Amino acid sequence: MENIIETENITFSYSEERGKQNPALDGVSVSVREGEYVAILGHNGSGKSTLAKLLNMILVPDSGVIRIGSDEITSPNFSEDDMFRVRRNVGMVFQNPDNQLVATVVEEDVAFGPENLGIPREEIRQRVDAALEAVGMTEYAKHAPHRLSGGQKQRIAIAGIMAMMPRCVIFDEATAMLDPAGRRGILAIMDSLNHEHSITVLNITHHMDEAARADRVIVINDGVVYMQGTPAEVFARVDELHAVGLEAPQDTELIELLRRMGLPLPAGCVGFNACVDALARLYEGGAR
Repeated sequence: MENIIETENITFSYSEERGKQNPALDGVSVSVREGEYVAILGHNGSGKSTLAKLLNMILVPDSGVIRIGSDEITSPNFSEDDMFRVRRNVGMVFQNPDNQLVATVVEEDVAFGPENLGIPREEIRQRVDAALEAVGMTEYAKHAPHRLSGGQKQRIAIAGIMAMMPRCVIFDEATAMLDPAGRRGILAIMDSLNHEHSITVLNITHHMDEAARADRVIVINDGVVYMQGTPAEVFARVDELHAVGLEAPQDTELIELLRRMGLPLPAGCVGFNACVDALARLYEGGAR
């Protein structure tokens, strides 16, 4: 399967950081395959959100190369046409949906992106209806966004991205401001986008249980790629995660604690059901 995203040795510093020893990103090289579900982890200030903004061309790298599909972005050789092509392929959902909603009626907000892409009116209508149905917000099409809950607003923001039909959607801490019910709803939409619509998903999060749902996890620390692999591979490295201010999911941490007490349990056990199964097999085997 081909890569939809590739970065080669990209660096970036914010204006107030230029000339300092540690830039926000320092030689980052990552790749994401078409249709993959990737979680990006890191403590506050690690550079993970900076990477997301570079992939959506909200920011442009100081050096290095970014490839989105067949488009190659280098600095300073980029243009508005480059930005337009990238944003057709890569959509982004932010932490605060209020920063992403622009209209006074839900369906008009969802139509905003396709209208700016020059999509014919009849097709925009179809896209808006399909996007609202996909996020479970059809009945709110005529509502005012400011009267919706935080989770509902985030669904509308996602619908607006879906209506542009990108190949990849980046969620930048998109569940951070939501209550547990709202967070579960957005995670279900992420799963649906990836599994049912074959859209590449990048979930930038500080929730370890969210990262456990992904195909692959990338850990960013102090502007560099610290580790990457499957959730099981990454979360098996508990001590290394602790060293950079991160933890494995609670159930994985419990299994690791029991392993260190001498119980024969698998390393990197990820997910509640998998961990329960491992403990059940241990009990059935007569371990005490």
